[in-house]
Amino acid sequence: MKNLFKISAVLLVFAGLTTTANAQENVEVTATVNAVITLAHTDVALGTIQQGITTLDANANDVATETNVGTGAAAGSLTITGTASATVTVTFGTATLTDAGGLNATTFTPSVYDGAAAITSGSTVITLNDGGSSNQAILNIGGTLADTGATGSFSTTNGGGSALTFTVSYN
Repeated sequence: MKNLFKISAVLLVFAGLTTTANAQENVEVTATVNAVITLAHTDVALGTIQQGITTLDANANDVATETNVGTGAAAGSLTITGTASATVTVTFGTATLTDAGGLNATTFTPSVYDGAAAITSGSTVITLNDGGSSNQAILNIGGTLADTGATGSFSTTNGGGSALTFTVSYN
């Protein structure tokens, strides 16, 4: 019983030590919400070519000299649509083409332009206001195909091939 009284006395002392001082602050939360980025493309077509290195200009501003470009060759394009006048960064690598049997892999190294400006993967900032539209950028895609070392129908969709992939993100 003595212990019960001691414990009760200690609890009463600590209960008297609690304070009711409080502070309150409201923090505002805001967000600027960008439109979803959408991408549309046209494929790069090198046409029917001879063995050897092939270079296709992205557009008239591309300083590369076209070589070994075949009938039906056409630069590709990537249309980026998003929030008007927002800035984006575009990242891309190379593509791998193989023959119909999935062999004889060769590399396509892209040359990408936004109008007159050459685009460097991952480091060039693009503003979405090209082509008379305030929420788009239209990139032109050319590039160089390394020597195939063989004849046949080469594509990124054949076994062992890999597409030219673009990733676009807001800054």
